[in-house]
Amino acid sequence: MHPLSSRNKHKVDGGVFRPQITSLVDVMTILLFFLIKSFSVDSTVVTPPPNVELPLSTSEKGAQSRCAVTITKEEIIADDRVVANVADIERSDSLIIEPLHALMKHILPQCMVEESGSIVIVCDKDVNFAVVKKVMSTCSRAGISDFSILVIREGEL
Repeated sequence: MHPLSSRNKHKVDGGVFRPQITSLVDVMTILLFFLIKSFSVDSTVVTPPPNVELPLSTSEKGAQSRCAVTITKEEIIADDRVVANVADIERSDSLIIEPLHALMKHILPQCMVEESGSIVIVCDKDVNFAVVKKVMSTCSRAGISDFSILVIREGEL
């Protein structure tokens, strides 16, 4: 006789059906740990401002804590200060953004990761790449040698 039919027979005969909740508790515990791990936040990871829409990435490597340069559609921000206007930088022929260069030279000791200058570029996905190139060139001239671009992993929207 099939096990399910014997279970149904007991239920029909007036027996009390008692589901096994051990496996349900196991599943809920795993989901809880997964959610806690997913929502845990490192306070040193860069948080993009609300007016920046990040590009998508398929990279599996996570972000590390670093200094950040934010490029919005209107401004370039470093160390919580607006250092340049994006429209002005787009019109400029120079690869070096002088106010950003001076600031990066000043904060370079804070940006050291494993004995090299390191920054995260937080950039709106619609910003012209020429502006990003100028920011990277400026930071490189100031002593930064390791660049990361903050993105959203595909599927995390």
